[in-house]
Amino acid sequence: MKKLLIAAIGATAFVSLAQAADLPYMKEAPAYAYAPAFTWTGFYLGANAGLGFGGFDGAQRYFGSSPLGGLYGFTAGYNYQQGNLVVGGEGDFAFGHVADDASPSLGSGAIGTSTGVLQNFFSVRGRVGYAMDRVLFYGTGGYAGANVRGALSGPGVALDQTRVANGWTLGLGMEYAITPHFSVKGEYLYASMGNNNYFSSLYATSNSVNLNLLRAGVNYHF
Repeated sequence: MKKLLIAAIGATAFVSLAQAADLPYMKEAPAYAYAPAFTWTGFYLGANAGLGFGGFDGAQRYFGSSPLGGLYGFTAGYNYQQGNLVVGGEGDFAFGHVADDASPSLGSGAIGTSTGVLQNFFSVRGRVGYAMDRVLFYGTGGYAGANVRGALSGPGVALDQTRVANGWTLGLGMEYAITPHFSVKGEYLYASMGNNNYFSSLYATSNSVNLNLLRAGVNYHF
């Protein structure tokens, strides 16, 4: 009887072990780290460069009529994103040489040489955009200004003055975030900057400048 009881216990243990061996291996599921959703919210700094072209508007055409040249500079701004809507503000300052020449009449048959140069461009603008994850389409507008130099020379004439032209700007752009910290952008701005008086007496003129600016840039987001 004792031997039968031991044999029964052994058989039961064997069956239990066999059944346990047939069960699937249970392992704790690995924990995955998910990257946070991308956001445009935050401060940024950047650099930009582009082509400026447009027109000087003055009756005497001392500055020429179709200035052309390059501009390069720096950008700083802030974005706030809510859903797909992105709003913010941006300021920039660009150096360059957007210029044109002319050969105006100085009277009594004399022909002079004149030059108009937009030496730098700066703006403070608002931005409103629509974000599609890492792609941002935006419109922008606000204050624009430039330092504009005028020079006129000829027989008995040597005039050279620089004035600050103030006005407004509107534009459109697209920005793409390559990484959470770096983005690239393409932008078009139109700026209209008002009249300034140059020179005096016989050669006095009033000039304004309209500027088209096509530029690309890179921003670092904090």
